[in-house]
Amino acid sequence: MISKIQLEEIITDQQENFFVKKWIDRITEIPVNSARIVIISGVRRCGKSTLIKQKLLTTKTAVYINFEDPRLINFSLEDFTKLEEILKESGKSRLILDEVQNIEKWELYARMANEKGIPLYITGSNASMLSRELGTRLTGRYFQIELFPFNYQEFLNFFGFERNLASFDKYFEMGGFPENLDENDTDYHRTLLRDILIRDIAVRRNITNENQLIRLALYLLSNIGKEFSYNNISKILEFKSVRTVIDYCDYMKESYLMDYIPLYSYSIKKQLVNPKKVYCVDPVFAKANSLSFSKDMGRRLENFIYNKLRRQYNEIYYFKNRNTECDFLAKDNDLIVCVIQSCWEINNENMEREINGLKYAMAETGAKVGVIITYNQEDVLDGVKLIPGWKWL
Repeated sequence: MISKIQLEEIITDQQENFFVKKWIDRITEIPVNSARIVIISGVRRCGKSTLIKQKLLTTKTAVYINFEDPRLINFSLEDFTKLEEILKESGKSRLILDEVQNIEKWELYARMANEKGIPLYITGSNASMLSRELGTRLTGRYFQIELFPFNYQEFLNFFGFERNLASFDKYFEMGGFPENLDENDTDYHRTLLRDILIRDIAVRRNITNENQLIRLALYLLSNIGKEFSYNNISKILEFKSVRTVIDYCDYMKESYLMDYIPLYSYSIKKQLVNPKKVYCVDPVFAKANSLSFSKDMGRRLENFIYNKLRRQYNEIYYFKNRNTECDFLAKDNDLIVCVIQSCWEINNENMEREINGLKYAMAETGAKVGVIITYNQEDVLDGVKLIPGWKWL
């Protein structure tokens, strides 16, 4: 339990701190007049709180509270009624609950508030916990938005840069976590990785062997864009159980740290049993935490390409047969709508392999669009477009 006076003090303090921060308009839009609960989910520190506050607090129509504030450690389900009283007395209409998954049984209050007609806006850093609770208690009552670190356009907007190779190089090195763009702290991504692994995964999942979880994360970050299998990882890292590897990988996906794409196949069984490829929510995350990955510019470009596709498509695959392979197939409405090959630089040694891989994938899937994304080459080779990464992003 927490007193109403304490709540009022915390709410006032949190809102005042927000208005001294630098922020830009995100490309992501939030429905401000929805009858459903609006959920914004995404990796820790990607800007969820800032997005929702700049859309609503600037209009002075919402009360905001962040449940990661240590002063709210004793907040319980019963205290939501005090929040409602504060909302009513303030003359405001909307309620923003930031990182609400920290409060046990929060979904019970969310349903009740929605039934009362209180516009509710919720953020969270764990896709599974949010979806499980929403699915059981709030089916049909919510609208969910996924937010990611800054894309290239948002990065340009933040600094006022022009779209060109020089600004792309900066984005390539700094990444898209908003908080770090002001400070450019060399330890930022290492500290954030530990926060996600410990606070968002180990604590919530009661994992006692934190070192094992960290070793797995570092292994995956060192192998961005490469195929992996749970069995091989289990042997390499000496896990006692393959099931543990699978669970830990799932937890990292739920926290938006990692994502995995399957081999393209008409057979669901083949998709499940074949190796997957791993990508990170921000390639600079991997660069900062893996010495081997930091030197591989081609795989970093590949991860940036994946992240753009991830924002646009729910289903992404890689293609491979006995002769060729291709990095990405994007699926929409049961059709492969585009095929993309990532290559830092096309030269005489790799040109045939990269172009054939793209063409085989297009022929196999019936895709009409296929391009090769490079660092800074623009050309048409054997009917295939080469597009510089800074133009395509």
